[in-house]
Amino acid sequence: MVEIVKGFELARRIDCETAAQIAALGRAPRCHVLIEPENPGQAAYAARLGTAAAALGIELQTEAYADDPGDTLERLRRLGAARDIDAVITLYPLPPGLAAEDAAVLLGAGHDVDGLHPENAGRLALGMPNRPPATALACKLLAEALAGDLRGRDIVLVGASRIVGRPLANLLLDAEATVTLTHAATRDLASHTLRADIVVTAAGVAGLMGADHLRDGAIVLDVAINRGADGLVGDVDLSAISERPITITHVPDGVGPVTTACMMRNIVEAAR
Repeated sequence: MVEIVKGFELARRIDCETAAQIAALGRAPRCHVLIEPENPGQAAYAARLGTAAAALGIELQTEAYADDPGDTLERLRRLGAARDIDAVITLYPLPPGLAAEDAAVLLGAGHDVDGLHPENAGRLALGMPNRPPATALACKLLAEALAGDLRGRDIVLVGASRIVGRPLANLLLDAEATVTLTHAATRDLASHTLRADIVVTAAGVAGLMGADHLRDGAIVLDVAINRGADGLVGDVDLSAISERPITITHVPDGVGPVTTACMMRNIVEAAR
């Protein structure tokens, strides 16, 4: 039978480490979150961040993106230059006309907790001490929690985004895993995923993967959150693998709680 895993216990362990770092810091880390209030997804995620921050003693302040793109750029410059702020989170999608990498550059490497500033992304690519995107870090930590040492493991990533696939590939390479990165143009996806010990899928396509894509004993981290007829679903068709000995993360309570914990960790790292 398929085993569905939630990430709350791992998130609690990460939060305990983060709380110890805050205690050593001797003050509350300060973070600003920019959101589009009319976007229900952003509002819900900001609320989850607020709850997690309050539990750890992190000061989180939420403010709306400006209506004018020029005003948003100026706000990002102001936040990037602010010495009384440790970190800034820009929720997606960003306002029209603003690219994620441009926002990260305006904020500066120190305030960037999404790992998108060229300095942070470059350090990750070079295998240097870094501050990776929270979702990528969450996947790596969850993979270790479920599979143990990743050295030599065959891991297939489905999706090559700058938030998950690409940074996660670097994190896994540093852990000496054997990594295959697939994407929208990959031919015969199943030929790659069937030989994997671990599959991480973040394509955002409901039902993309079924029984013919996964081998018995595989571990699957389903990062995608798609809206289906019966609620939120990932990329994997759970009904197709329900009788198979496969371990898969819950959507959204598998990778999700660990991602939030890693975001809190990144905020504290910025404060340190």
